[in-house]
Amino acid sequence: MAMITLILMMSVLMWYIIDRFKPLWAGAKYSKYITTAVAALFAAVLCFGLRLDLLAAFAVNVARPWWLGIVLTALVLMSGSSAAAEVIAKFKNTKY
Repeated sequence: MAMITLILMMSVLMWYIIDRFKPLWAGAKYSKYITTAVAALFAAVLCFGLRLDLLAAFAVNVARPWWLGIVLTALVLMSGSSAAAEVIAKFKNTKY
């Protein structure tokens, strides 16, 4: 549960920071792609730096490379608040 909380907190923090800096490139021709690139870089640094792993958080015990869950988590962080909302909805329906 702590890993899920950390992933959600990092997602909120990451997108807050990106939204604050977005005016720097908002007027650029390819601003959408710049935002995507910044989110990809930021998510990769966070996930590999903090070893954020959704597969480990959900206790998926299958043979896999150590980095697979981290890469999947980075992709989820890149997708923004919609992915965080889906994770929260999933846990609301889970009984502990």
